[in-house]
Amino acid sequence: MGELGATMMIYPPGWTTLPVAIFSLTDRGNIADGAALTIVLVAMTLLLMMKLERIAKRLGQK
Repeated sequence: MGELGATMMIYPPGWTTLPVAIFSLTDRGNIADGAALTIVLVAMTLLLMMKLERIAKRLGQK
């Protein structure tokens, strides 16, 4: 079982995670909206990784 399968099994009713929303959109043939959400997910991940790298560098210099 992959990450998406595990997420789909445990997310609570009334909530939809971003990966599940992307899967649902692309599964229904709505590729453009799925791609847009994918870009949002990648951008958020990239920004978080950049922030964590800055923090790690700052802590390493002390």
